[in-house]
Amino acid sequence: MQTLARATIVVLLGGLATGAHGQFGGGFAPAKPASSPASTPPTVTPPGAPTPPPQQAPVVVDDEEDPDAPAPRPKAPPATAPPTPELPPQRITCAQPEASWMAKLESADRDAIEAGLGYSLARISSDLKWVGATAKDGAPQLAGKIIVIQFFDVASGGTGVLDKTIASLGALAADGSVIVVGVQVPSKVDAATKRLEKSKCKANICVDERGEFCDAMGAFKKPVNVIVDRNGAVRFVGLTEKGTALAAKVLLAEPVSEVKAVAKPVAVVVDTAAVQFPTFTEPLQYSADLRGQKSPELSVERWITQQPKMFGKVVVVDFFATWCGPCMAARKHMNELARAYSKDVVVVGLSTETNNKFTDGLKKLHLKENDFDYSIALDPAARMQSAFGVRGIPSIAIISSDQIVRWQGSPQGLTPAVLDSIIAANAKLAGVGKPDKNARGWAK
Repeated sequence: MQTLARATIVVLLGGLATGAHGQFGGGFAPAKPASSPASTPPTVTPPGAPTPPPQQAPVVVDDEEDPDAPAPRPKAPPATAPPTPELPPQRITCAQPEASWMAKLESADRDAIEAGLGYSLARISSDLKWVGATAKDGAPQLAGKIIVIQFFDVASGGTGVLDKTIASLGALAADGSVIVVGVQVPSKVDAATKRLEKSKCKANICVDERGEFCDAMGAFKKPVNVIVDRNGAVRFVGLTEKGTALAAKVLLAEPVSEVKAVAKPVAVVVDTAAVQFPTFTEPLQYSADLRGQKSPELSVERWITQQPKMFGKVVVVDFFATWCGPCMAARKHMNELARAYSKDVVVVGLSTETNNKFTDGLKKLHLKENDFDYSIALDPAARMQSAFGVRGIPSIAIISSDQIVRWQGSPQGLTPAVLDSIIAANAKLAGVGKPDKNARGWAK
């Protein structure tokens, strides 16, 4: 009986984020395992298709470390450190500001502006018209700076909120450590522009004539601000002038991160009911049945290979381990599928082994990382595997780009016919996503 180890850092797929924010996400809410009946009938593979591995009983997994497993041997450090792979963009984790820093906002306004936390600053395009005392220099140079963007309406309080923000920043604004940008919302644009052209305010002021920048940032009627770090990520929103100054000091003390923030996804309405996915009802013996339900989030402590881009693709998660004979016997089949469907499918092999045990396991099998033609990740805490109620490996879960589990089973049952039917349905999802006309916004 083989077993597993446990400890985790969650990576949101950027459609499993990412949310997100998917990308394939933003993260999936963990689902509760449910019991399922027994045995899965054999599946016939069409002629010419990738060859499924021979039928083998899955290895039942426990919750304890194998007492008979040899301790990993200490390894000498490499002569030279391998190059650090470029990290993929992702949504940045933001600290909760002190309550005293936060401005009073209606819940709808706060929800709208907080939706952009952790994402990159929306592109400041030529559609923004720069006006006022600083306009002679055009758009300010923002790269590598802490940026305070204050949305306001000159017809309601003039530029007072900008003046107060600059005063609260003091020397930070004076020496250019923090750049203050005032964005006039698209309300009575002509009158606002004429008034602001005469302004002596020291902030960099622009007019968002069409409202697209305001919409992208989630800024509407009420004056509201966002504070952007030196890496271009939105880190704080909806603060008072004093809170803004304190937040700017926090960000100035931080080193520039190597991780880039991903762009905020465009809000769309997807009529998933308009897309008919195939249904599979074969009983599952070694996992909970989550078919037709939202998938648990993909939790990864370490990517052995480069993290794949999953947005818009079907994701095949293969729960496996190097000590599992049937799992490694299925590697050839999974390689064939990964190569044949690379355009539409991302295959992720997810092991609950620690990095040392995984590395030692490959050595015993005389394998290397590049012997896998698909992505490999480690999750010693077994968070996703536990959420799927996996009791035996290898075990496969297929998740469509709308984050719904579509198929579960063993590698033997994962045939081209199964994948083809899911891919065909998944392709139609891209055609039913439309901008949400009911969402708040200026640009309609």
